[in-house]
Amino acid sequence: MHLRRFAAKVYYEGHAFHGSQRQRGVRTVEGELLRVLRRFGAGEWFKSAGRTDRGVSALGNVFAFELPRHLPPRAFNAYLPEEIRVLGVREVDRDFHPRYSALSRTYRYFAPDEGYSMSRIERACRVLVGRHSFHSFTCDRERNPERHLLEVRAERAGGVVVLTFRGESFLREMVRRMCTAVLLAGAGEIGVEEIEEALKPGVQRVFPPSPPEFLVLWEVEYGFEFEHEEYTLRMLGQRLRERLRAFMAGAEMSRQAMDALGVKV
Repeated sequence: MHLRRFAAKVYYEGHAFHGSQRQRGVRTVEGELLRVLRRFGAGEWFKSAGRTDRGVSALGNVFAFELPRHLPPRAFNAYLPEEIRVLGVREVDRDFHPRYSALSRTYRYFAPDEGYSMSRIERACRVLVGRHSFHSFTCDRERNPERHLLEVRAERAGGVVVLTFRGESFLREMVRRMCTAVLLAGAGEIGVEEIEEALKPGVQRVFPPSPPEFLVLWEVEYGFEFEHEEYTLRMLGQRLRERLRAFMAGAEMSRQAMDALGVKV
């Protein structure tokens, strides 16, 4: 049987899984995808653009696999849990690898605004851009810590500080630990020069990872685009609107409870 290679752009909600990487006995993104792919006669070859930790979500992680024929996203989504949606599928060359063929990866972190100084946050972001040794920003002690960040920026939106990191590749927990450092600088608890110092080879400064629930693997860039299936986007949009309404109701409930109890924000 002749197998063709395909790449799929995949959305998933991190709270529902023990990370993206397959693990025996627990629910994972890869485990759910592989279960469905085998139903359609997939081969053994299966790769991802990047692994995400437990609690981390993705708007556009990319997985590659081999199947006898092309299938639209809705074919996969019919058997996947609602927390995972295949957004687009396209055939790729036999030498395509979702990790090594990627041009860049973008992560976004959504942090509740605690009155941070945006000017300090922006200075911290600028320090991280470029090629550095990120040994102080990872729990990985085996891989080369040198990485190249193409862009780091921050913005305020709806009571939240949104941090965006775009780079060629990232180390384990690197984004979440950078978030901690940037937000500490924004709170005035550390100086930007302490982040500069932590990037120097031989200087060890440990920054703990920020909570994973607010991190999203936003995009993986290649030399092509995925065509999103309209039906899938419509159904996903409906789910996201329902989640947003629930969050808004929960936020207002908490606000009124605090008012009734006389608790200050």
